[in-house]
Amino acid sequence: MNNSTEILFTVGQIINSLSTLILLIAAIILFIKKKTLATWLILIGNILVFITYIGSLLLTAFTGSASIDTILMVQGFSLIVQNLSYSLFAIGLIILALTEF
Repeated sequence: MNNSTEILFTVGQIINSLSTLILLIAAIILFIKKKTLATWLILIGNILVFITYIGSLLLTAFTGSASIDTILMVQGFSLIVQNLSYSLFAIGLIILALTEF
């Protein structure tokens, strides 16, 4: 990779990290203000998203010297777990929208 490509990926990861953190803070605030099934799902889903995001970054860093098959397997598994977490968050958000608004 050349330097400009690395900068693009780094900026993308920084923006993604910040938006994930902001969304986690918003979920915590929402849960503190109103404790319902919907806010529980939103909070748990968002915590899992945050954990899987950080975990996938760490796993990618640690498997960097492994074979391409291992790297792809780790990234695929991380993607599945992270998307399941997003689904839990989305279900909580739908329940919140249906019951509160």
